[in-house]
Amino acid sequence: MKTVWGIMAHVDAGKTTLSEAILYNAGQLASIGRVDHGDAFLDTDSQEKNRGITIFSKPAVFQYEGESFTLLDTPGHVDFATEAERAIFALDYAILLISGTDGVQPHTRTIFRLLEENNIPILIFVNKMDMATADLKQCMSELKAELSDKCVLSSDYESMALADEEVMEEFLENDSLSQQTVIQLINARKVFPVFSGAALKNQGVEELMQMMASLSKSVERQSEFGGRIYKIESLGRDTRLTFMKVTGGSLAVKAILSNGEKVNELRIYSGLKYQQVDEVSAGDVVALVGPRETFAGQGIGFEENRPELSLTPVLSYQVKLGEEIEPRLAYPKLLALNEEDPSLQVSMDSENQITMHLMGEVQTEILINKIKNELGYEVSFEEIGVLYKETINGLVEGVGHFEPLRHYAEAHILMEPLDPGSGIQVVKDVSTDDLALNWQRLIETHILERQHLGTAIGAPLSDVRFTIIGGRAHIKHTEGGDFREATYRAIRQGLMEAGTTILEPYFRFEMILDNDFVGRAMTDVESMGGTFEAPTDMNGQSKLVGVAPAVNIRNYASKLTAYTKGEGRISLVLDGYRPCHNPDEVMEQYGYNPDADIDNPASSVFCSHGAATIVPWDEVKDNCHVPCRTNRDTASDFQDEPINSKRMNHGVDEWLDPDEIDKILSMATHSNQGKNPKKGWHYGEGSRPRRVDSDYVYTAPKAVKPRDKYLLVDGYNLIYAWPELKEVLDVNLDGARGKLLDILSNYKGMTDYNVIAVFDAYRVKGHAVTASDYLNIHQVFTAEAQTADAYIERFTHEHGKKYDITVVTSDGLEQVIIRGAGAKLMSSREFIEEVERKANELRETFGIK
Repeated sequence: MKTVWGIMAHVDAGKTTLSEAILYNAGQLASIGRVDHGDAFLDTDSQEKNRGITIFSKPAVFQYEGESFTLLDTPGHVDFATEAERAIFALDYAILLISGTDGVQPHTRTIFRLLEENNIPILIFVNKMDMATADLKQCMSELKAELSDKCVLSSDYESMALADEEVMEEFLENDSLSQQTVIQLINARKVFPVFSGAALKNQGVEELMQMMASLSKSVERQSEFGGRIYKIESLGRDTRLTFMKVTGGSLAVKAILSNGEKVNELRIYSGLKYQQVDEVSAGDVVALVGPRETFAGQGIGFEENRPELSLTPVLSYQVKLGEEIEPRLAYPKLLALNEEDPSLQVSMDSENQITMHLMGEVQTEILINKIKNELGYEVSFEEIGVLYKETINGLVEGVGHFEPLRHYAEAHILMEPLDPGSGIQVVKDVSTDDLALNWQRLIETHILERQHLGTAIGAPLSDVRFTIIGGRAHIKHTEGGDFREATYRAIRQGLMEAGTTILEPYFRFEMILDNDFVGRAMTDVESMGGTFEAPTDMNGQSKLVGVAPAVNIRNYASKLTAYTKGEGRISLVLDGYRPCHNPDEVMEQYGYNPDADIDNPASSVFCSHGAATIVPWDEVKDNCHVPCRTNRDTASDFQDEPINSKRMNHGVDEWLDPDEIDKILSMATHSNQGKNPKKGWHYGEGSRPRRVDSDYVYTAPKAVKPRDKYLLVDGYNLIYAWPELKEVLDVNLDGARGKLLDILSNYKGMTDYNVIAVFDAYRVKGHAVTASDYLNIHQVFTAEAQTADAYIERFTHEHGKKYDITVVTSDGLEQVIIRGAGAKLMSSREFIEEVERKANELRETFGIK
């Protein structure tokens, strides 16, 4: 089976050397190359050779023991952590490399967490065991303490057996474990076997590769086509390359991807070389030529798009261009960097200032050379500051309404803060009876399609859960863009009401320095607003671990080097975002006014007297058409609250009088009186038209034939409104539906109506509209994501002039729409009374008791 493996570690652990050793044992290389010698097979970029570090993830293809492997050598430097995280999306398995001399480093913990989040099985290789200071026992203690107690030596079957009761029984019976059992434990991430050796001397590598082959044989693939795009290469290239891992099925040249783009060429890369192929299959890592709209993290076929990266830059830099370079001409070319690494977020403001988000100094130096070599631009970077975020202060329901002429949408979104590092989450808690599934999905799309800004300093929102709890669409006037406006305004309205908290990035640091300087370091950390654990002794030196705001500690390395005379060292890893330690100063620095942000309005647009009216954010909830849920302390308290306790500002079963509806329709119909009168008529100052010429010819009215009478009933709506049927519904849905059909059948026998009972079938995937007879009436099941209301509205619009239609409904908006189509109305309560009245008349007529 074809499998994809990634080697991941902190910088200088020996990733590239291990890659070389694996390729050498597989017969791909004649000798093991070295990074520091510049002859490594995968470190082909000139900057990688000059710096002796891996910067870009690249594939190498090889065969071993009848299995086909693709090996990805990923960057280990913290500044290129986003490149390593994107590569994880393509992996079946990961080899986590640990330096036997350095042990578990801060970045090692970050990598392990990313692999855990992506559910990637892991093999651990402790490298550099040929060094005198290497200590496998110490490394194992650190692995168990800082990563997971599932880290066990590859030969320690007893420890593996502790992971599962059935496996323990096998061990007790055989005093060993079968290879198949070990494979199952690894694939289930119940154990992380630890191998050890020295990659440079090819020690312990073959044992690791044998386990790789055994795991590869256990992989199963889907027959349906799917792919995960993990990398784009376009800057300075004639050909745009889309690197994708095929997760299922196969893909041929000239095929059309699920996004509608054509594949003109398929390339299998191995190092610098590539081979053109006509078809690729599951397990291949391929570069697609042709697609122009693909992006890193995109899912193709049955695969879904990947969530946003966990690791993101925390520093903002301004790009300084040479005087001869026009920013407006350079900017479109620099935008290609966003395709290769979306976390850079290259942007240009109204003053033609170009900015980027970067991880640190090493990345800026790499980008300077990359831009020069591939675009020919001489640039430099000037640090602007750290990147702040914001989160909402507390639970709030945001409401957005968008109703200019011939448009309509309303969205209700519950927002609540989440734990640090949770990012953005979206859930739904609204019945499709109240908001069709397609509109719910559209709201979710609009929540996730952009970065929403906080109201304190206008920073991106994070660590927030959005729950879609209500909304409304119009069968005729709602368009997709309407819900975009309603969603954006709902989020902004909630943020203005609840307020936001500024979040700033924190670095987790580890300092190694002489004991004499520990007191100075702790004092500095406290002055930064950071915290630390008690120092630990390390053979005459001290290790100080803690967290501190990135804005204060990011440049501390130079200061540490100065006062320790070069003996102290520090490592920094992003530890996530936390509440800002100096919010007042930051707000004063930004000077952000949320009311003046015209790109992020919190107000809503309502229709009043035929014209659009802007309603301020603090008045929206008094004017919204779908009632708000009562604010409570937790989201769980909303579970039993009716989602729509009123419709269009009317309570449940509150009936609009037909005269009132006719008045509404009349206002809408004659709102343009006097503006464009028909020929021969004059409205003047009065409300009654009068004839102004004498060319009127009387025409006798035509004989009117009686029209067929139809009664349309929203089945489930009526069941919920009828106490007797509601009791049956609590026990069995089919029983309640059958009883209603029997009642309607009897009612049909007492009247001259053609009765149609309409039931929602929106939960049935792929369901089309179906109609059938039940005794003397008709029953209709709607299509997927189509409600009974929508079906009835469409029926009345299409047949309102042909038939005499009566609709049973208590929905205010539906009443207006149906009345406007010429149909008659009957509330659920009135219909229940009508059925009882007809039954009583029948009993009296025939003397039935």
